[in-house]
Amino acid sequence: MPEADCGPSAEIMESHSDNAPEAVAPGAAGAPATAPARGGGGPRARLRALNALFRSHPWMIEIAIFAGALVFYQLSRALVIGKPSTAFENAAGIIDWEKGSGLFVETTIQQWVLNHIQLTEALNYFYLYGHWTITPLFFVWLYKRRRRVYPYVRNAFLVANGIALAVFMVYPVAPPRLAATGDGLVDTLHHISDVDLHGGFLSGWFNPHAAVPSMHFGYAVMIGMVGLVLLRSWPLRMLAVVYPAVVFVTITGTANHYILDSVAGGLVVAIGFVGVWAWMSARDALRPAPARIRRTP
Repeated sequence: MPEADCGPSAEIMESHSDNAPEAVAPGAAGAPATAPARGGGGPRARLRALNALFRSHPWMIEIAIFAGALVFYQLSRALVIGKPSTAFENAAGIIDWEKGSGLFVETTIQQWVLNHIQLTEALNYFYLYGHWTITPLFFVWLYKRRRRVYPYVRNAFLVANGIALAVFMVYPVAPPRLAATGDGLVDTLHHISDVDLHGGFLSGWFNPHAAVPSMHFGYAVMIGMVGLVLLRSWPLRMLAVVYPAVVFVTITGTANHYILDSVAGGLVVAIGFVGVWAWMSARDALRPAPARIRRTP
């Protein structure tokens, strides 16, 4: 039989086979590097990388904790904000109780503040920005300079905020700038500095019915107390002690909180510190003691 004509296709295949590179075993010299799998090797690999990142940068864990707490607070505002009628009824009850107890001095404090317009403007902006600036700086200092006690203070802070959120939810209270206008109190932020807490960007950061407890004053008590104990310089210690007093005049003089609000804020922070201390003490007491190794003579 005559040989079959291979034709052009056979020649092309032969030329390709002659020029084709030889297969190289993976890992051998000259082997091309394999591209990493897309997606970082799956969820487990990404989780390991995240854990390694947190181990090498532990401060990122703290940022994540505070960011998560802030997000939780913002998301919970939908549950926390109560009915306006209930908030005003509770505010009226606080005003009546303070008047009966002789504690309703908000009008006297604000009148003194209003007699100094420049001071009023300074207190308005201190109320808006001081709270959100000094507190983070305090925790940064505590983390960098007093790392040993930082977890205790942080946990007490978070517990106090959790208690405050629960109170906001079950006991909404309108601030005096809204509920005590009949007693002569005015909204200094709006009338003096033309700042509206109920509209625009600021409305998302202020709960209009969360007067009790005052966490402005609670945070200030925390900073003053911890600073008095941990600061080494006496001038700085005195500054830490004065800070809660300045915050008290600010929140009362601007008609954002009642006297009782400040008392409740300090109490909530105290409960947070005592509660975390009790939990840590109980945990240490229940932790099994390390086994003793007997040395044979």
